[in-house]
Amino acid sequence: MSRQAQVIFISVYVLIALGIIMTYSASAVYAERVYSNPNHFLTRQLLYAVLGTLVLFFTASVPIVFWKRRARAMILTAIFLLILVYLPVIGHSAGGARRWIGLGVINFQPAEFAKIAASLYLADYLSRKKNIIKKGSLSVFFPPLLLIGCISSLTLLQPDLGSTAFIFLIVVVLFFLGGIRLRYILGSVALMIPVFYFLVARAPYRVSRITAYLNPWEDPQGSGFQIIQSFLAFGLGGLKGAGLGQGMQKLFYLPSSYNDFIFSILAEELGLIGILFVLILYAGIFISGIQMAERAAQDYEKFLIIALVLSIVLQAVIHMLVTMGLIPTKGLPLPFVSFGGTALIFNMMAVGLLMALDRQMRGRG
Repeated sequence: MSRQAQVIFISVYVLIALGIIMTYSASAVYAERVYSNPNHFLTRQLLYAVLGTLVLFFTASVPIVFWKRRARAMILTAIFLLILVYLPVIGHSAGGARRWIGLGVINFQPAEFAKIAASLYLADYLSRKKNIIKKGSLSVFFPPLLLIGCISSLTLLQPDLGSTAFIFLIVVVLFFLGGIRLRYILGSVALMIPVFYFLVARAPYRVSRITAYLNPWEDPQGSGFQIIQSFLAFGLGGLKGAGLGQGMQKLFYLPSSYNDFIFSILAEELGLIGILFVLILYAGIFISGIQMAERAAQDYEKFLIIALVLSIVLQAVIHMLVTMGLIPTKGLPLPFVSFGGTALIFNMMAVGLLMALDRQMRGRG
């Protein structure tokens, strides 16, 4: 294992350990009230971490060529799974959104798998079409847009605008790195801006999120309540924090304190010192990932490493910005820290792919 892979691996498991601790701290009182069991979320997160570890080591043990050859099959599988969400019995709703597939005791969000599938497909496609891309042909632009467009449309219908925007950002970065003409990329971005504006404007709950972002104190007991409570958590944390388990905002003040706003609870209980520690861990993942990409001999390896690293770090940045009120509220978990099985397992699969890429690059000497 290279030095970069070691840094990523260690950083990920430190974040997972921290996430297990913070999940228990943020959820124990709520779990006791709702489920009569303070360990309800803790035991599940421990189980998810074990399953994620098995997925990580399995993914890392499989030659990367296996995933490369099945890139198109995986993105088609992602589209199929996203369609299954809308079928009766199989698809399940939660919080007003239809994002889950339920198979008995197993429930997962296909959108998380779609992020991995899109990364594998785009890395393969852009590396295969390198010569055509250099010629500036517009036709090379359409096949990936068609498939990614299907994923985006199905995700939007759930509705999940945040995941759609997240996937779109990854696609834009990979298109740019793949050498697709900048005017084509900027043209696509320009076309998407009014689409996103329309999608926000037509949904009252999305408009209220924008309003709350601009001035949460205009409706402190309504749309602005969550972000104001998050501000209070940061303010109460100070430099050293209130102490692990001593936070107040998790006591039914801050909604979604153990997933979408777990960074706020971390800031309250561990303070600025805890925040900086978490930032260092994500910075280690990002910097080490970029260094791995720089030493990659093949375009496929480079594109896939960047896509996987961005899928982790960019999501972490968005989560942190949301909790600090710097961008409108969007329910994205903090990778490896927030409670949630699907996100944790597929993020660990992404790490497994990074480990497999590292082994392949070291094998060439």
